[in-house]
Amino acid sequence: MKASRPPIPATAKKKKSRRVKPWVIVVIAVALVLCTVAGVVAFNFNTWRQNAQNRKTVAVCNGFEIPYEELRFLTVFYKTQMAEQYGDDIWDNPAVAETYREKLEKLVKDNLNQNYVVLSAAKQLGIATSSKTVDNYIDQQIDALKAECGSTKAYKKFLNENGMSESYLRFTLSVGFVESAIHYTLLDSDSYQFRYEDNANEFVKHVLTSGEYVRTLHVYIENAAGEDPAANLATAQKISDNLKDAESISARRSMLSTYIGSEINDDLMTVTGDGYYFTRGEMVQAYEDASFALEIGEVSDPVVCSGGNFVIMRLEPEETYVQNNLKELMDAYYGVCLNDYIEVFRPMCDVFFTEYGKTLDLLTIQ
Repeated sequence: MKASRPPIPATAKKKKSRRVKPWVIVVIAVALVLCTVAGVVAFNFNTWRQNAQNRKTVAVCNGFEIPYEELRFLTVFYKTQMAEQYGDDIWDNPAVAETYREKLEKLVKDNLNQNYVVLSAAKQLGIATSSKTVDNYIDQQIDALKAECGSTKAYKKFLNENGMSESYLRFTLSVGFVESAIHYTLLDSDSYQFRYEDNANEFVKHVLTSGEYVRTLHVYIENAAGEDPAANLATAQKISDNLKDAESISARRSMLSTYIGSEINDDLMTVTGDGYYFTRGEMVQAYEDASFALEIGEVSDPVVCSGGNFVIMRLEPEETYVQNNLKELMDAYYGVCLNDYIEVFRPMCDVFFTEYGKTLDLLTIQ
């Protein structure tokens, strides 16, 4: 049975009506709208202020203006890289952070001109850096990144965590597109000595006999966070000594393969034991110099690089290997040729900070 409503108390019937007056509703509604508008205005103002800062010129390079957002990205990038190398908390303590200032500033300044070296080369070749084709490429890459992140919100979080604005992402994507355009322009103008379609066999002969390529295999011991670099170097030295004491090249190669397959080795790319042919300009300078200095079958002393230590063995030339990896080797050759062309423009791409840029402290940029 349906329950009856409780009776209204007599006292309540005599009370004055408490209904809200229409004009009060209007005032409340207007107030809510104003609060909402104020929130939107505050959000838009903060966004505008951030965008304005991102666009501020911090330096110039060969006639190109470098915005704050590019300086911020490189700073965050190298801070993260250095924290991985020296310890996650190095930027938390101002006194400790100060000891890394010089290295951070050098890394940022040395790399702040990289995009403009590419753009200078493109300008020399008459390659357009802005077009509908470039815009379409950028849109496709950003759509793919959003899909990979899972949502627009996750995509924006990804940008923020990497110290990158969307406008700077679009800029770097356009530079990448332009760099590819430089490659194809050089390829079409026969600027490369070898072309995969034309003289691949000559390239094979060049790799095997010119002396401009080496084939190496190595053990890599990374200086991971929390590890003692001196202890890792001592381990690398012991491996080098053991390999040098091997009774033959084949025994040395076998021993090296054992080290590569163990937990000592931090480079999984070497597990196959095939090694790799490379020419100058492909590897870090210290690795490259040590490799070219070795005779076939020789092993290096530990080669200290920024992230760890290499023990390198130079392998014998092998035509079958080159033939089987021809496309990969040719692509690497193209990359070296492209880089050599672009590097010609680096001397004219010095970075000069503006008065505003000089006031910025990289240690405080996040």
